[in-house]
Amino acid sequence: MSAAAREAHPSGPSRAGRIVAAILLGAGAILLAGPPLGGMEPNAVRALGLIFIAVGCWSTEALPPHVTSFLFFVLALVLQVAPPNVVFAGFHAGAIWLVFGGVVLGLALHRTGLATRIAETVLLHFGASWNRLVFGVAMTSFGFAFVMPSAMSRVVLLVPIVTALAERAGYLPGTRGRDGLVIVASFATVVAPMGILPATVPNIVMTGLIESIYKITLQYGPFLVLNLTVAGTLALVTIIPLAMVAFRDKQPEPFHPEPRKPLGRQERLLTVILACTLLLWTTDSLHHTSPAWVALGAAVLCLLPVTGLVPPKALSENVNYTPWFFVAGIIGLGAVVAHTGLAKTLGALLIQLVGLAPGHDAYNFGAMLAVGAMLSLAANPAGTSAVLTPLAGEIARATGWPLETAMLSQVLSFMFILLPYQIAPVLTAMLLGGVAYRRMLRFCLAYSAIYVSVITPLNFLWWRWLGMFG
Repeated sequence: MSAAAREAHPSGPSRAGRIVAAILLGAGAILLAGPPLGGMEPNAVRALGLIFIAVGCWSTEALPPHVTSFLFFVLALVLQVAPPNVVFAGFHAGAIWLVFGGVVLGLALHRTGLATRIAETVLLHFGASWNRLVFGVAMTSFGFAFVMPSAMSRVVLLVPIVTALAERAGYLPGTRGRDGLVIVASFATVVAPMGILPATVPNIVMTGLIESIYKITLQYGPFLVLNLTVAGTLALVTIIPLAMVAFRDKQPEPFHPEPRKPLGRQERLLTVILACTLLLWTTDSLHHTSPAWVALGAAVLCLLPVTGLVPPKALSENVNYTPWFFVAGIIGLGAVVAHTGLAKTLGALLIQLVGLAPGHDAYNFGAMLAVGAMLSLAANPAGTSAVLTPLAGEIARATGWPLETAMLSQVLSFMFILLPYQIAPVLTAMLLGGVAYRRMLRFCLAYSAIYVSVITPLNFLWWRWLGMFG
């Protein structure tokens, strides 16, 4: 983040945030002492304490995101909550290397000027007004979800282009307009596409678990009809006007395109690398190579001296590693929660507490949203899927729903984002784009309120019309 951006984004929590952080940190400290708690294993209790501490810091900005990750690593290892290979699971996960590859590609996009060239193309079509610009960024970002299978891949590729677009339109770092464009791009390419089966990690985790546990293969078309037709579409329809209003800034600076210069050698080379990367990302079902390793390979090509796209010094002078350590921390926390058995305990307890009952479909529908939302606060949506999918049989018996409905009810919570850290690609976009945390938090809260009060009831009617409740 530039110096100007740092000045425009005051660090540290507000007064209310400090109070919330103090409460959560205090509760976490008590739990880390390991007192008996409802017959839970001591390490599960300590894992719950780590959740309180991490959530307290991540959600209130009491500490920088990467420092919170370091704190989690230290506490988990010193207290022996889980073995090192579990605590550091984030560094073994593909997502962490996807972020690294995206950071390098973003640096190459800016250094070669290709990001500016792409941004000027978007401006040419949508730069006549603020509303048109928001609409253009949102629809372009959403469209990427149909051709790129990883939300993190889309974020790391889109953010450099969107920031270049914002600056070319006259929205400098720290301004409301620039932050708004990054936020709308992240929500449009991460949250709304939860209704597209292969477009997000939670969906992929859920699909794999359903196949392994229940021997059922989810199909692209029916999943799209069930989850994108109403919930996903209304999420996108909500995100666009909400961003238009919440982040309204001056009109984009007039754009008078100059005669296009031919692509330079480095631009041509980077274009070829990006085209090959996109091709490999979109055909991963054929070659079965993880999007993370594709991104890492592209990063290595950019770093090779023979290409000259990213000089060696750039990694130490121009790269912000905060998103890298944040993603490692949040994945590690989810792994610890699963390893200690806390995830299954919380899932079963939440389902018991909400009191699911046959014949009360509307209540059950809302209750499953609440259960998924609470779990995602502790273990992110992918972790939520790992907990709720094995419990689908119990959910079906408690609600009287068909097994398929019980399995897919968790998708309700995937599009609900109360706090920015819940969905790693969204917070990664915020960190890569230098977005003010409070702006992202306010947008999350406003969107979530609309999702619960408007989108969820309409989605329930859609599911009932489709006969999902038997």
